Amino acid sequence: MRAAGSSAARPEQIRRHNLSTLLRHLHLHGQLSRSELARLTGLNRSTIGGLVGDLADLGMVSQRSPTRNRDGAGRPAYLVVPRPRSVHVVAVDVDVESVQVAAIGLTGRVLDQIGWQLRDDNRSPVAVVDDVAAAVRELSAGLRRSQRVGIGASVPAMVHNPEGVAVYAPNLEWSNEPFGGLLEQRLGEPVLVGNDADLATLAEHRRGAAAGFGHVVCVLGRVGVGGGIIVAGHLLHGGRGYAGELGHMSLQADGPLCHCGNHGCLEEYVGEAAILRAAGEAGLESIDLPTLFSRAELGDPDARDVVAGVARWFGRGLANLANVLNPEAFVASGHLAEVLRIAEPSVREGLERGMVTIGRAPITLLQGGIRDASLVGAAELAFEELLAAPDLLGTPRSAG
Repeated sequence: MRAAGSSAARPEQIRRHNLSTLLRHLHLHGQLSRSELARLTGLNRSTIGGLVGDLADLGMVSQRSPTRNRDGAGRPAYLVVPRPRSVHVVAVDVDVESVQVAAIGLTGRVLDQIGWQLRDDNRSPVAVVDDVAAAVRELSAGLRRSQRVGIGASVPAMVHNPEGVAVYAPNLEWSNEPFGGLLEQRLGEPVLVGNDADLATLAEHRRGAAAGFGHVVCVLGRVGVGGGIIVAGHLLHGGRGYAGELGHMSLQADGPLCHCGNHGCLEEYVGEAAILRAAGEAGLESIDLPTLFSRAELGDPDARDVVAGVARWFGRGLANLANVLNPEAFVASGHLAEVLRIAEPSVREGLERGMVTIGRAPITLLQGGIRDASLVGAAELAFEELLAAPDLLGTPRSAG
């Protein structure tokens, strides 16, 4: 992204755009020299100096001189160093079995984190919202000198925005639940809500394996299976925001019945329950996914066969997506990253059998590189308002 403005733009608009560009680079890459910022943004050093001064006045960066240049030549270059604790967001990740709430500062540094398991008595939307609100207040008590600039939440659901309604979350048994609105009421400030796979994709595209790709599909395996689609560098939302429900792409019309009511969904072949079911059918009883993957790596033939079978189905699903979307790369996240790592040849077998290859370049297969990708994506969602207009940073909002 190069910092530039049209000749018709007002000076303050151009300056805000350039300030935004500068802060985004520092947020994603950490400390950078002024010369590196000039190279990345296309701005001259004098302009960089003024923008850095603005960010320093806002308390978001400091400047220091290293003992020597990174290349060992010339005068030492001043480094612009983000201050992670100057501002923070709260990121929430609701999964089927657990919840994580974290305070995350500039550069993505986790400042504090609270997590708990979900049970039958605390998994209703109201119960989850109440517990999340309590966790936010607890985190905020330890960050009174840091300004909170946003709250982002990830849920395993089809999400209708801007209201943040969890329209359909089958694994949580939620339907049309106003999750975002309820949390806003508890905390008294806006909450941005996104689908867990979309936010994992956002995290991988900004900070992980998908960085640098303009057209990429991320498939997230948790209890369920979802996905996110990046087209020309932007997350594809679709007409109502439901794009990327890859787990409910049908692979076999007469396949297993899915909880969505369809037959043969991808989730019924590569989701957590499906993998454990295949393991049980292979005689591997009372086993969890980490143990299954560990046995497969150690050469257990039954475990290897199970993972290879899952990998071929995964590849078949990727082939359908390749034929429709023509991505440069696929990113496997969650437990599907382990499937790809252990059995990539089987994934490629399924992919190449089902994909039209005439005139096509090979597709890159990548393992997701971000732990807690949906949580990280929720933080990136929450940071967006600040990153778009750093100069509008105002009086610290209530810490809850």
